[in-house]
Amino acid sequence: MSENRSPRVNKALMEKFKGQTVRLIAKLKSFRDDVAIVEASDGGEVEVKVLKDFQGDSLYVEIIGQVADERTIKMKGFIPLGDSVDMKLADDVVQVWHDPKFVSVF
Repeated sequence: MSENRSPRVNKALMEKFKGQTVRLIAKLKSFRDDVAIVEASDGGEVEVKVLKDFQGDSLYVEIIGQVADERTIKMKGFIPLGDSVDMKLADDVVQVWHDPKFVSVF
């Protein structure tokens, strides 16, 4: 089961998950060719190497992908979230996910 785990991260946490699959809720800032620049829930900027079928139709997206380095994710999948997401709430979820008090939950 743990090999299929994809923890939620923000930009600040990405460096701890290099080579691992994660989930990143982000706001699309720009998109060209095979690269999207997004703003993570903590306000940090992340470069995403997108899939060929990614069209960037939604302002907010959950990116499922492998962390290449502390600022780059290689997309494996995505979930469009529409044009209105409470990014503070999204970042609060990330913080709870990594809080040692809740280790048995996540």
